[in-house]
Amino acid sequence: MDYTERIDYSSLSTYLSCPREFLFQYIMNLRPAGKSVHLVFGSCWHYGLENTYLLLMENPSLSAMDCTINSIKAFNRLWDLDGKPHWKDEDIIFPKSPGHAANMYKAYWERFLQSDAVERKVIAVEAPFTIDLSPYGADLPNYIGRLDLVLSNGHDSIEIIDHKTAKALYKTTPQTFEMSFQTDGYLTAGRIYYDKIPAITYRLALCQKSKIDFPPITINKRSTAIDHFLANLIHYSNEIKKNLTLLEEDKVNCTNRTDVLKSFPRSPGYACTTFSSTCAYYDLCRLRNNPLLWLNRAPQGFHYNEWDPAKHDADTKRRLKEVEK
Repeated sequence: MDYTERIDYSSLSTYLSCPREFLFQYIMNLRPAGKSVHLVFGSCWHYGLENTYLLLMENPSLSAMDCTINSIKAFNRLWDLDGKPHWKDEDIIFPKSPGHAANMYKAYWERFLQSDAVERKVIAVEAPFTIDLSPYGADLPNYIGRLDLVLSNGHDSIEIIDHKTAKALYKTTPQTFEMSFQTDGYLTAGRIYYDKIPAITYRLALCQKSKIDFPPITINKRSTAIDHFLANLIHYSNEIKKNLTLLEEDKVNCTNRTDVLKSFPRSPGYACTTFSSTCAYYDLCRLRNNPLLWLNRAPQGFHYNEWDPAKHDADTKRRLKEVEK
């Protein structure tokens, strides 16, 4: 993805955590080899909900069992493509397995169907948005994203629902979401597209062996939070633009593995061991000052895979259609 034209929450949050990680992951497109069951399960869980909420827009009278069955079928279609080839034994990956997902869907729809489709109206599912930053400066990228679910009570109230999967609900989780760029970006998009400031609720699907729960975290903010978000977004977009310019100079001037880049500096410390696990690029950072020698040849254990949400969604839909034929 061309980050002089577009940027999303995933890439921007990585830059805020560590500019060098952003360079590795989103500019050099280096990804660790192999699949993560956590990411695959999360994608399949989202797809099962998305597919069913689209049906509810057409037919709000569906029962909880109808929704459960549809979500399970959708989950399994995507799991057969991305999960089953790597994890045939569900016991090894439990609770992030298709069988446990089925139990989670049953509990989810029994809990939320009434409030989401009867007491309120589903007005948007997986709705893409673009925040145009050109009025705030020349050559600034558009901020793009996608709203999982938008609900309305038919009056003035709009609520954005974002689905997350998590191992546990940590003490810092509410504060993390409250200060998240994702939260402020979604609220800004809601203000722009629906002419009102919505509430946003994160529904955390807890993936635990002995418990199924969906603790909600609801956040409301004043309109001044949008101004603050836009100011920060413009600031960091300009930072990334400057680093991209410096990177072109580094490509010419830094030819040895010991050369120190002027662009995308490391952020040593917390970013290297977030949530008590090491960054995927920890060893690469430690091995060389100059990672640009890996631009054309991926290091062992990594491969090239460009992140572009539009292309990713299109590719997923194409593969699902091929399976359905």
